[in-house]
Amino acid sequence: MFETCVDQLVKITLVNQTVKTEFYNGTLFVRSITQDQADQVADVLRSKELGKIIVSPIGNTGEFAFDFA
Repeated sequence: MFETCVDQLVKITLVNQTVKTEFYNGTLFVRSITQDQADQVADVLRSKELGKIIVSPIGNTGEFAFDFA
């Protein structure tokens, strides 16, 4: 349920963007976004008080990892 809700928040935040979301070991991975979009997603997740959100780019691939601490 948590993963589904977070996935929907990401897709609502990035309306009209083609993104791929995936959870692995409690970390959310979002592909095909920019740094600005990653910051926007992190701000929305933080505003929902889901804990501390740590955003990490995965090289220069356009993929970002969102860890919930």
